[in-house]
Amino acid sequence: MAFEHSFNRDLARKLARQADPEKFLDKEMGEMRKRMLELNAAREKMAEGYQIVLEGLKKAFPNIDLSDKNLDGTPNRMARALIEVCSGLGTNEKEIFSTTFPAENYNEVIILRDIDYTSLCSHHFFPFTGKAHVGYLPDTSQGNESRVVGLSKLAHIVDCHAQRPQLQERLCYNIMDSIKNELKPAGVMVVIEGSHGCLTCRSAKKANASMVTSALHGKFQDDPKLRGEFLSLIGKQS
Repeated sequence: MAFEHSFNRDLARKLARQADPEKFLDKEMGEMRKRMLELNAAREKMAEGYQIVLEGLKKAFPNIDLSDKNLDGTPNRMARALIEVCSGLGTNEKEIFSTTFPAENYNEVIILRDIDYTSLCSHHFFPFTGKAHVGYLPDTSQGNESRVVGLSKLAHIVDCHAQRPQLQERLCYNIMDSIKNELKPAGVMVVIEGSHGCLTCRSAKKANASMVTSALHGKFQDDPKLRGEFLSLIGKQS
């Protein structure tokens, strides 16, 4: 197992702040062990449920062969996949914004566009995927109260809210609200595009349809010119 990725993402920053990193790591490993056992118990429970789903499918369509080798272990894989797709439920958004910097004199729009995401529709538990465009305007009038963050944090806050059973409308608002609350900017704007499995794979079956939502706060609500600048910078016409 390679630990480099998880070390750099989750542990390196915390360890760097510890006066006694060995003591901290001992405690962290204890918490990790407890959490891994909880997740494994959840996986077992979900795998039992998915086996029942397959048996129900057999009742609906008797010609399905549940002894097919390709279905061997499928309930377990389905359970592991669901835990992964819903991992945002275990993410603390406060930790994402734990390192911020004073905005100083920067009073122009900061945008991270084309952030790929995968989420799960809470109505049908079908996946939906797309791109998020996130921008905020630091409020230099607030001194050190207005903050900026590294660009990776904007991507992480998208994942935090996307990787859980979700509605695109709520996803859009929650990302905006997190940035508003944590960075105290003069304005925030989030635009999300999504292709929904519950629309493309079932019911209307419109494979090329996509949904667009937006959430705005502060000056982005009040200033059409600023909204137009955001849309232009993400490649959309106002």
